[in-house]
Amino acid sequence: METSEYNLLISLALIPVVVGLQIWVKKRRLGRRNEAGQQEFDSLATTLLSAVIEGMAVISSLILVIWIMGGILRYLFPMMFNAQ
Repeated sequence: METSEYNLLISLALIPVVVGLQIWVKKRRLGRRNEAGQQEFDSLATTLLSAVIEGMAVISSLILVIWIMGGILRYLFPMMFNAQ
């Protein structure tokens, strides 16, 4: 299998991972909302931990989106990226 085809398959397989990460973060944020629409936390430690974990999940999903788009573009336009 060629490298560009392999990258395309990996890129397509990672799309559900990105969607899952975004849904997971969205559900966590919605679950913490009160009647006024503000997020509630038990302590400062849970606030910081949630912010760090959810921030890393969002940043990693954005990095994966960039990588997925690169894999798809590399497959569609191999001459532009000097692929075989």
